[in-house]
Amino acid sequence: MKSVFFVPVFNQIREFPGVLKELRAAPPACDTVLLVNNGSSDGSEYLIRSSGYPYLDLPRNRGVGYSYILALDWAREHGYDVFGTMASNGKMIPSEMPRVLDPILQGEADYVTGSRFLSGGESPNLPAFRRRSIPLVNAFVRLCTGAALTDATCGYRAFRLEILRRAEFDWHAPWLYTYGLEYYLYAKVLLDRRWRWREVPITMRYPASGPYSKIRAGRDWYAMLRPWLVARLDRKGFG
Repeated sequence: MKSVFFVPVFNQIREFPGVLKELRAAPPACDTVLLVNNGSSDGSEYLIRSSGYPYLDLPRNRGVGYSYILALDWAREHGYDVFGTMASNGKMIPSEMPRVLDPILQGEADYVTGSRFLSGGESPNLPAFRRRSIPLVNAFVRLCTGAALTDATCGYRAFRLEILRRAEFDWHAPWLYTYGLEYYLYAKVLLDRRWRWREVPITMRYPASGPYSKIRAGRDWYAMLRPWLVARLDRKGFG
């Protein structure tokens, strides 16, 4: 199966050079790394264009979900079978890519997400707020889907694109342009029961000090929680 990992970049000039260095240090497990410049203006855009990796260049940031949708369309148009995502902020380790990719390539799962809380996972410098809030999100997700996840918010993931080919819901909808898309799709997979899903241990690294996320309190929290409930209530699934 042919695989691609999508890496969205928005003004990550401090962290992104380290991610590129780690990607180049050893060949990634996937066939292709697709970078998406999500309207950067801090110099990240020049690193993307000169990286040697295929990329999409967006003139402005319309939300990570929007770039996610464009990357999915690109992957389908170019004949990929498996799609993965990895952050450009240095929290995820490129060398751990096989942990989320191999269960799919070996025919053991259709959808795989990382978990910093499983045995073998780590989360150095995990902020106290995240440590307290993630279990609450896990509980909310279990109410919506029935799935007992250990790390519902982890963005290190991979899945078979066959999932999208069979989707009867609109995954291009504008309300998914921010943080909604990946959680809406994940919720649909969990609710369907036919797809084989799995969590695997991964590392999430946080800086010892300074800002660690672009997620804004309130509005972005709502954008991340809403998809789980909508997926439960809209009764749209897979053919």
